[in-house]
Amino acid sequence: MIDPTIPRKAPPRLTYAQQQERVAQKRALILTFLASGEVYTSADVIAEMLSCNRATAFRTLEAMESAGLVKSEIHEVLAKRLKVYGVTPHGLAHAGRFDAPFFELGRTNPSFIRHRLDGQRMRLRAERAGWRDWQPERALRESGLKKVPDAAAIAPNGERIAVEIERHCKTPKRYQAVILSYLQEMKAGRFQQVHFVCPDGVETLVQRAFEHIPSVKFMGETVKLEAAHRARFSFYPFSSWPPAAAREVSRGQ
Repeated sequence: MIDPTIPRKAPPRLTYAQQQERVAQKRALILTFLASGEVYTSADVIAEMLSCNRATAFRTLEAMESAGLVKSEIHEVLAKRLKVYGVTPHGLAHAGRFDAPFFELGRTNPSFIRHRLDGQRMRLRAERAGWRDWQPERALRESGLKKVPDAAAIAPNGERIAVEIERHCKTPKRYQAVILSYLQEMKAGRFQQVHFVCPDGVETLVQRAFEHIPSVKFMGETVKLEAAHRARFSFYPFSSWPPAAAREVSRGQ
């Protein structure tokens, strides 16, 4: 038990050189993250990445903007003003990624921002759980995939997982095309599983939509969806992803 009468020792103060080193480390983490294909992010995501409060993340990003490493713009997202910060060509140079996509003012679709930030939060969570080689959608566009997922990563068990951030349930016709494309990708060995990761409750709707699809069309032929096909697709709420094991199925399956 702590004795309140005994004065606590203040933590040792960092020297100026140590402070500058810490600043450089934070900036490098942020720039590497953005240069990996994430392109832009928010102070809340950076706070989670750095395990700090939002005010500290905001000050870090503002200082990076003053240094020309990122630039920002404000959007209306879900009826709220949200400031996003994107990497500049100068920031990419600091990260050693001269060929990576950079942030262009006025080119961001506000309706997609929440989707992107949700994916970034899932990325941070997955990497803390031992997932590796995370590639966001922007980094996968030139990969020749028939269906480019929102992200792809290698789970702790070695399987390459396609990750779809699914905020809303789509039509069965749309999911038929998605299933066919992914089955082809999995047959080619590019993925072993597909995880649909949704706001809590939405995963049940998406799963039901999949269950109501009896078959897909391939080269004019009708292919019945068997249990082995369906086992490749899993559905998770944000609150329960990533699973303890990549082959664990979502509730209700």
